[in-house]
Amino acid sequence: MTSMLPETHRFLRCLWANFLAASGCLRWAKYRLRRNGAVITLMFHRVLRDADYQRTYSLPGIVLREHTFRELSAHVATRCEPVDVRTAQPGVLRRKLPVAFTFDDGWIDTYTVAFPIAHEHRIPFIVFVCPGLLDEETPFWPERLIALMRATGSSLGIDAAERLIETLKRVTPEQRDQYLAKLQASTREKVTPDESMSADRTLSWAAIRQMAEGGVCIGSHTQTHQIVTMISKDSARRELCDPKTEIEGAFSKCCDTFAYPNGDCSPETRTLLAEAGYKLAFTARCGAWTVSSDPLAIPRVNICEDKVIGLNRRFSATMFEYATFWKAWRAIKANRDRDSRAYQQSAPVPV
Repeated sequence: MTSMLPETHRFLRCLWANFLAASGCLRWAKYRLRRNGAVITLMFHRVLRDADYQRTYSLPGIVLREHTFRELSAHVATRCEPVDVRTAQPGVLRRKLPVAFTFDDGWIDTYTVAFPIAHEHRIPFIVFVCPGLLDEETPFWPERLIALMRATGSSLGIDAAERLIETLKRVTPEQRDQYLAKLQASTREKVTPDESMSADRTLSWAAIRQMAEGGVCIGSHTQTHQIVTMISKDSARRELCDPKTEIEGAFSKCCDTFAYPNGDCSPETRTLLAEAGYKLAFTARCGAWTVSSDPLAIPRVNICEDKVIGLNRRFSATMFEYATFWKAWRAIKANRDRDSRAYQQSAPVPV
C-alpha cells in the first residue's frame, strides 16, 4: 500500500524547504548541530526495489525506494560523516556532522537491497531484529491487516488505514488478535501471501550472519515486536531478555543495543532495559543524539520516501536535510524552550 502526499501539500513543503535552503537556515541548523556535537540517527525500515514497492503491504511511512536510498547514501557519505552507533560519541566536535543508520524490524530487503548499497558507500549500520519473527511471511500484524483489507475489497484509504492501525496499537494484543480474526472470517478464503510473490518476508539467521560478518551490528527489537508499554511487566521482561539471549547465543557477542517497537517507552520499561543489561536504546521521537540525551531513550529521525523526494519524485538533498537536520534542530530548540519554561515556573517567586 503505497501513496504520495497530496500535490498541494507536497508543493508547499518543497517550497518551504527550498526557502530555508536559500536563506541559509538549513546550513545554519546543520552547523549548530555539528557545533553541539550532535549525532543524527536515521531510522529506516524498508528499502524496496520498484516491483516490491508496488506490491508491499507495508504503509508508506516505513518504505523507501532502492534508487532513493542509493542517492541518499551517496549524499551522506560525501557530505556527512557516517558513524557506527556502537562508537558514536555525542559531544565530540567533528569536521562533518555525524550520521548513523539504523534499521528496524529485520526485513529481508535490509539484507538484499540496503546492505550492498551501504557497504558500497562504507556506511556502517545496525539492524534491530525480533528473533521470534525471523524468516516468516508477513509476520507483523499491520501488514496482515492491510492484506485482509485488500482481500475484503475495503475502500479504506491510506489515511484511514493508518488511523485504524494507530488505534489497534493502543489495545491489548488479545483484543487486536480478535479483531484480525473477525476480519479474517469475513473473507471467503484464508489470506496467505504467495511466497514467490511476497515482498514482506523477514530476515533468516543465515542472512543476519552474513551481514554481521560484513560489519553490521545486530540489536534487539523485542522477541515478537510487542509494544512494551502495552503489555504486563512480566511479558515486557521476557520480550526484552529473550531476544538478547538468542542474539548473544547466535554470535557469542554481547547484545546491549535496543530499539523500542513503535518508539514507545516509559520509566518502567527503561528500568527493565537497564536491568536486562542494555546500554543504548533508540526511540522514534524526532531529535538529535546529544550529550544530554538519555542513553536508553535516544531520539531518531524516521526516513521514508515521501520525506526525502522533491517534486520530480527523485531524491532531493534539500528535502533530506529539511527532514533530518532542520527537524532535529527544531526538536532540540523545542526541548530547550520547554525545559526553560518548566524551570521558570518552578523557580521561587521573589518577595
